Amino acid sequence: MFPRQTIRLTAGGRPVRLHLFSTGMGVDKRRFREARFPGLFSTMDALLDRRFTEWLPIWILVIEHPEGIFLIDTGECSEAAMPDYFRPAGWLASRYITTQFRFSIRREDVIDRQLAQLGISIPDIRSVILTHLHFDHTDGLKYFPSTPIFVHRLEWERPYGALPALFPSWFAPRLLTLNTSCGPFEKAFYLTSSRDLALVHTPGHTHGHCSVLLKADQCHVLFAGDICYTQDQLIHGKFAARAAAMAAARQTYATVKAYARLHPLVFLPSHDAESGTRLRQLNHLPVLAYLG
Repeated sequence: MFPRQTIRLTAGGRPVRLHLFSTGMGVDKRRFREARFPGLFSTMDALLDRRFTEWLPIWILVIEHPEGIFLIDTGECSEAAMPDYFRPAGWLASRYITTQFRFSIRREDVIDRQLAQLGISIPDIRSVILTHLHFDHTDGLKYFPSTPIFVHRLEWERPYGALPALFPSWFAPRLLTLNTSCGPFEKAFYLTSSRDLALVHTPGHTHGHCSVLLKADQCHVLFAGDICYTQDQLIHGKFAARAAAMAAARQTYATVKAYARLHPLVFLPSHDAESGTRLRQLNHLPVLAYLG
């Protein structure tokens, strides 16, 4: 339903290839995606909502860069569609997830199979970068026991909504301190020596939530995790329910828009059905009509 997209760009004149693909599909409560009230009231509103969204993607991004292959998030696993999958997280968490979300994930949708289809072997991946620690971004970790995995230190030390019981027993990520800036993003960490790939702090959904920014020659690409569900939410100032910090979420919106005024920017939230279309259009346009 959400076809894989592969595009070729350059960064500093060097070739870079991006692969965006969805590890299955999920649905959320509509009022979770489109909050009507602030704070706790938005959570209660979503719990009482009987309507679900349409099927949404669970995007992950692979960046084939001259300095190595970077995997951004690991997506969901096929077992998440089974009724007992979330039981190790406890009765309350399991009940909440199984009543508020639904998944359709085939075995061939899972990260290991999709990498194989791309001809990428797991040992070839330089590092896994996690935007945050929610299960639909981390459930594919089990395929990467020997790969360096990086997480923002704040996300690890102050988790929000994470389910550690679902992490692999060996999971001990390398923690990054975001000690520099990247334009309007006040906290960043450069993942490449060429400083064209950066982890930038985009809090709100969780306290330590981050996005990954690629500074390509044609445009800049922001894999935005769960800053918001869709680009339209960012443009129109609409928010999802159950944010860790609404003030931080508003500031993140302002920061992304400020960056987009400085650079042509392709904005790719993890659950936006149009993310693939926006990325694909780069094959035909030297600079995408961008968020500004």
